[in-house]
Amino acid sequence: MSGSGEEKMSPELQQFLVQEQAKAQMQQTVARLTDACWEKCIGTPGRSLSSREEACLSDCAKRFIETTQFVIQRFQSKATSGSGF
Repeated sequence: MSGSGEEKMSPELQQFLVQEQAKAQMQQTVARLTDACWEKCIGTPGRSLSSREEACLSDCAKRFIETTQFVIQRFQSKATSGSGF
């Protein structure tokens, strides 16, 4: 054991951590999407979804994903151009 407290991670461990962070981020996004769209589209839950509720959930999910992609692309664009936010 090294006394410095700073041991280098193996490339495999680094890759594993990156993958786990990506999974956690995806799970958070799905949870936010579910919460937002459920609140917007579902009044009182019944035994099944009405066609209106199904359409609302579908449209809400599409808008959520499109907006998220737009924001990510915008931040990436700003980061690569070096300009501030």
